[in-house]
Amino acid sequence: MRVIRIFRPFAILVLLLFTLTSAAQNNINGIIEFNKQVHDFGDITLSSGKHKYSFTFRNVSKIPIVIQTVISSCGCTTPVWTRNPVKPGESGKIEVTFLNDQGPYPFDKALTVYVSGVNRPIILRIKGVVHEKAKSLSQLFPYKIGELSFRGSFADIGQIAQGDTKRESITVANTGGRPLRIGFTNLPDGLRMSANPAILGPGKKGEINIELDTKAEKRWGSVNLSGELVLDGNSISSPKFEVRARILDNFSSLTDEEVDQAPLPMTDNNVYAYGSVKPGTKIQHTFEIRNLGRKPLTLYKYESNFEGVSVTHPTTIAPGASGKAVVVAITGSETGDKLYQITFITNSPGRPAFSLLLSGAVIR
Repeated sequence: MRVIRIFRPFAILVLLLFTLTSAAQNNINGIIEFNKQVHDFGDITLSSGKHKYSFTFRNVSKIPIVIQTVISSCGCTTPVWTRNPVKPGESGKIEVTFLNDQGPYPFDKALTVYVSGVNRPIILRIKGVVHEKAKSLSQLFPYKIGELSFRGSFADIGQIAQGDTKRESITVANTGGRPLRIGFTNLPDGLRMSANPAILGPGKKGEINIELDTKAEKRWGSVNLSGELVLDGNSISSPKFEVRARILDNFSSLTDEEVDQAPLPMTDNNVYAYGSVKPGTKIQHTFEIRNLGRKPLTLYKYESNFEGVSVTHPTTIAPGASGKAVVVAITGSETGDKLYQITFITNSPGRPAFSLLLSGAVIR
């Protein structure tokens, strides 16, 4: 039986694209604002016991709000929250306890928060890595830029709705022998990064605060953004540290009637089987995309899991009409099963992203 291998990061992307997450920013609908929506406990050991963190929030609306309930994704996580109504301008908290009783493993747990006046649940997350025993900083932070060490070469801050701002923080470490003054330069529009503390002592951990404001420049789909790290006044152009995100359309202000009237892309068959071909073969197929909705469909962008794929397509499809997407791919030298995946980013709340597939194998 032939097993088709999907490029894993892109497969995860597609799964996420079809599930709109509920909290894309710290200020939600102009009603409630959190200090952060993700807390990283970092590296902890089994013997360290329970760990707690308090998410704080402020009522930024003009009427009192109530945290109606908080649901944990795991029995290992226990939330306690402000029960009384919170008046405009006042603050409350959601304290979460991670029991740390399930063995060494990376964890990423969600809290689903329901707030009066907010028409969608808000997702808070806690994450970290539980180790059986302590590890050195160099083991925990193997990716180095100068003497500042990271867990990896990028931070994925997840999905953001167009027009929103999202904030995230990551842990870094000074694995050198002297204090480091940390800064950033040549950041693209909308991306802000800062260090806390700005001067990190040797052998110490700190945080890099990341903020991506999608209003600064309109981007769609998967984005990889980077600038230059500055250590003690010296800019380091290579290697880079990337910030990755997925930007979809913003449907939070749509009424139920507008959702019913919205565009809806559909294809009769989104998979083309190209069979077995030689390296360097040109594969071409035309897909028909229909708009079953009552408003014009906009195709903002397409992206593929392989380089060298080109797509010719209309940018707009009228209600009840159809358009043709012509996909061209050139097979590389690598043999084996190969699945080309082309994902469109759209203005459809029902299908903010959809995929077309070319499936087959490259043989000698």
